[in-house]
Amino acid sequence: MLEQRFLAFINDNRLVNPARPTLLTVSGGLDSVVMAELFSRAGLPFAVAHVNFGLRGAESDADAVFVQNRAEQYGVPFHLTRVDTAAVATERGISIQMAARELRYTWFAELLRKHEYGAIATAHHQNDVLETVLLNLTRGTGLAGLRGMPIRQDNVIRPLLFALRDDLTEYARQHGLTYREDSSNAHDKYARNAIRHHVVPVLTGLNPNLLHETLPRTLSKLQAAERIVQSELNRVWLRTVQYEERFIFLPAHTLLDLPEPAFYLAEWLKPYGFLPDQTDAMLASLSRETGQQFASPTYRVTHDRRVAAEATQTGLLLEPLPALTTYEITLPDWPNQPVAVPGVGILHVERFDRSANFQFPTEPTIACFDTDQLVFPLTIRPWQTGDRFRPLGMRGTKLVSDLLNDLKLTRTEREQTAVLVSGNQIVWVIGRRMAHEFRVTEATQRITRIKL
Repeated sequence: MLEQRFLAFINDNRLVNPARPTLLTVSGGLDSVVMAELFSRAGLPFAVAHVNFGLRGAESDADAVFVQNRAEQYGVPFHLTRVDTAAVATERGISIQMAARELRYTWFAELLRKHEYGAIATAHHQNDVLETVLLNLTRGTGLAGLRGMPIRQDNVIRPLLFALRDDLTEYARQHGLTYREDSSNAHDKYARNAIRHHVVPVLTGLNPNLLHETLPRTLSKLQAAERIVQSELNRVWLRTVQYEERFIFLPAHTLLDLPEPAFYLAEWLKPYGFLPDQTDAMLASLSRETGQQFASPTYRVTHDRRVAAEATQTGLLLEPLPALTTYEITLPDWPNQPVAVPGVGILHVERFDRSANFQFPTEPTIACFDTDQLVFPLTIRPWQTGDRFRPLGMRGTKLVSDLLNDLKLTRTEREQTAVLVSGNQIVWVIGRRMAHEFRVTEATQRITRIKL
């Protein structure tokens, strides 16, 4: 029975924490409706989340009502959000499918944190795995694109990955489950639908056991091959790179001596957001003068020259991309509010009354201020030429640029330095030095502590 196979799959892979509800992502279609029914019959705690993408007008609204009614029948929490997917896709210059994926998973992650759910469950099954592999093949892929879908990926679990679509259809028929049919699934507008309607039937006609036996067996071999390749990539990476503070340096002579250096470099730099065309160009740059740069959304690689063991060598220097654009982030006037600062880190804010056993921090990443000297809201921005403040313990003022020079910071570290501003006064060169006027004194009654 499907229910027994479901419980066995859940237990074998330790997917569910019975003490914390699982957040089920329910569209209203066959797959997610069956998933919710299986969770309910197994007595596993869960909540339901539904995204109305606003792409099919009244049909989308009806889907939301249907899912809400199902959640109420189960007596479980229901979460609903509506997004203008088409507008987001246009604004970001991405496809509607990509926009929908980013919007829903961002929202699911927010719900997970806010309500402390155990995991996010999606209703993918073996048919989805085959379609994904074929789709990746058409777009171009490495081993990672051929391994299928992992059963668990961070906080996302796929508890139906053992089943076929036919299994779910039969289960819904046996138990009289109703579900919504997405009219867009009938059209070949989306590549996945075209593969589902025209390619998969041909392949399963050639091999009726494709989904039941051949695909799982093949994916298992591909996953093993990927683990072997990843182990080799990690081993050679550690043997090749040189770590220098916030930089990673790949010497040209070591890199070019590798068999298939283009493959190694592309795989190494993929997590940093670089594309294969860029890594090919990086290798080509090694035969030319130094200085050429390549950027991903968050990192840059420079063909550079370094001095090591009294010898000069050229290679590729990987470093975080500094936040070069001006930004301002308002720090609200309430406690325990983390604030992400691009290129700098996360600031954790805490406010409390001073006690007799108050300890002054010694780490430069923690600053304590006299709350009554601050003007809220505070602002975080990059330091600018001409910025001046009075460092803690000094009589006079000092240029921020001079402070950074004194600290012997690298170019990237200087570019990534931000300041905390109260009114028009700098109160903290974040992570470096705080301002004297805002220090905690014997007269201080309330303290604002900020940790980077």
